[in-house]
Amino acid sequence: MIAKASRASGRALPVVLLLLVSVSAGSAQTIAPRDIRQNLFDTCFVSENEGWVVGDLGRVYKTTDGGQGWVRQEPAGRDPMLGVACLDGKQAWLSSIAGRIYKTSDGGSTWQLQQTPAKRNLFKVAFSTPQRGTAVGDFGTIVHTEDGGATWQEIALPEDFKLPDSALDSGVLPNDALLYGLSYADADHAWIAGEFGTILATTDGGTTWKQQQSGLETTIFGIDFIDTTTGVAVGIDSVILRTQDGGATWTSISSPFTERSYYEIALSPQHSWIVGGQGTILTSGDGGRTWTEFKTPIQLASEWFRGASMIGNSAYLVGGAGLIYRTEGGDAKLLRAASASSHEGAKS
Repeated sequence: MIAKASRASGRALPVVLLLLVSVSAGSAQTIAPRDIRQNLFDTCFVSENEGWVVGDLGRVYKTTDGGQGWVRQEPAGRDPMLGVACLDGKQAWLSSIAGRIYKTSDGGSTWQLQQTPAKRNLFKVAFSTPQRGTAVGDFGTIVHTEDGGATWQEIALPEDFKLPDSALDSGVLPNDALLYGLSYADADHAWIAGEFGTILATTDGGTTWKQQQSGLETTIFGIDFIDTTTGVAVGIDSVILRTQDGGATWTSISSPFTERSYYEIALSPQHSWIVGGQGTILTSGDGGRTWTEFKTPIQLASEWFRGASMIGNSAYLVGGAGLIYRTEGGDAKLLRAASASSHEGAKS
């Protein structure tokens, strides 16, 4: 799982100029969820029926019917796609390795390569408007655009950014924090989460960032905000943090497990979802104040879930081996199983 591998040092991993390169999306053959088997790292939906899932080996799939059928798109050969951001059915961005970002303006029929000034892997990308977006990744990398990605600027960590002493004592450089999570609450307010309990916040859309105190020294992988005050962050060791003041203070929330890695959070005022390792899915019906386990089949205990996208009363959850769940309210269904049942019914 590329977004959560390990470096030689043992630290946890999750897995400029617009280059005038246009890549065809390939054939428009529709496939069923059961035929998607590659690891999926992220997902983004613009409505309850239309959205993308992305993952290993350059896999990008789009659905317009709520996940019953998927069309494969091919932006860049076999480069892993680590993150996806979307604003509508036409505009979307993918983040990949070596500072590469791909954009579509036609729903994925064609993609353009946007080479950022960074050369690091970009684990997450998010856009708050068609012009304003940010991507984050390896070694404290932050890149930002104010023109839809035609040009990207590398953003430095805050001058007063500080890692815990335990990280510095282990030989980590002062600005060497891997950044995994990214969430916009509106056009101006966004948060980044990462290694060593790192949480950063911006109030100018992503041009400058300030460090917030999470109270942790462990990795935070996912972060999401309902509005400019209420957010939840999740990470290894079953960490769930919640804020009601925009991150000025973070409070630890009780978890159903004690030794799980949580990789992503999709937050809403009603039904919210956390996904993680060992086939873990958690659900909340009160805006993230309390969480319970959503039981997945025992055979998924060796799998992981990495991405989550909330839209309206539905969410899509994606993970290893092509797993895709769709939620409705507080319930969730594995699309692969639903697809297999429909297939069997059609044959009988």
